[in-house]
Amino acid sequence: MIPVALYGIDTEQCEDFFNQFQELLDTVQHRYEKMLYMIRGKLKLEHLELIDEWSGYPQLVVHEEVAQEILSVLDIISYPDAALIESLLTIDGIDIMRLSLWLHFTTHVYPIWSEDACAGLQKLGLNAPFEEDIAAYGIYAGLIEAMKEYAPMDALPESPLPRQRLLEMALAEWSRRA
Repeated sequence: MIPVALYGIDTEQCEDFFNQFQELLDTVQHRYEKMLYMIRGKLKLEHLELIDEWSGYPQLVVHEEVAQEILSVLDIISYPDAALIESLLTIDGIDIMRLSLWLHFTTHVYPIWSEDACAGLQKLGLNAPFEEDIAAYGIYAGLIEAMKEYAPMDALPESPLPRQRLLEMALAEWSRRA
């Protein structure tokens, strides 16, 4: 049964996507996997700095009170809700991509915001806008979660990577194919 969040999906395209899922994942993610397990213990600013360094973001320079606000929001947010992070978008140097990376690596459940993965969802007939808008990221996170639920049991391989990451990578590759 198709989850409500996937209403309007092109079921034939979706079936093709899952039939090709394994070959869409032919890239090795050693750097990603190493980073995934580097964040341990109570969330600290140093963790966010590691994530920023891994992803190529410049070091975020903020006052101690702002740093504490960032850590507090990231600490109390609850998957799949993304609305709480909207207040952080008012801080210079923070955008949805950076927030999605922080959320992904600190929780292992939030998806990484990706234009290509959004395009892959759109190719399946789903409304997945790639805009600098927290609502668009919330839609994206919900669609990735629904795709995890809808995936045939044998489609997603055994992997040390989170299922949403496998879906993101496959959707991104799917979007690049004609």
